Amino acid sequence: MVKTHLLAACGLYCGACYHYRAGLPEGAHLLSDVARGGRPLDGYTCRGCWSDQLYVHLGCRACDLRACATRRGYAHCGECAELPCERLRAFQTDGRKHHLPIVAALRAAQRVGAEAWLAAEAARWTCPACGAGFTWYETRCAVCGASLGSYGEDVPLVRGTGRFSR
Repeated sequence: MVKTHLLAACGLYCGACYHYRAGLPEGAHLLSDVARGGRPLDGYTCRGCWSDQLYVHLGCRACDLRACATRRGYAHCGECAELPCERLRAFQTDGRKHHLPIVAALRAAQRVGAEAWLAAEAARWTCPACGAGFTWYETRCAVCGASLGSYGEDVPLVRGTGRFSR
């Protein structure tokens, strides 16, 4: 079992997470957005799912999926014969666009290995014009202004349907 900080138990790539990126020096623009929205800046020091520094949100800090993987001795849910379990499917269809591809991501991580999967995800979430990292929902690069292949605007989906709530 090889646990890597940026391959979350659920199959998310922590390197594209808003909370992870906001805690990096190049994430100052994200912290500015948080401050403008009136939210507290506490907790934006996450270093990934398996690190000793998790985002303050209970969904991350007290994650049932990570706890289950730990109990079973897995680095991620893709190692489990029960993939996809009911708990993982509920997370996948909870209305967040970046949760939709987790089962496919877990299968890919299991198939190609964690290191290759992480390398592919790092490339996926890097601006093709300047090489800066970006989050799931940034549509323009904060460094060079290039258009990014993100999930677009963070608009909630209708739970369990894959359709936007608008």
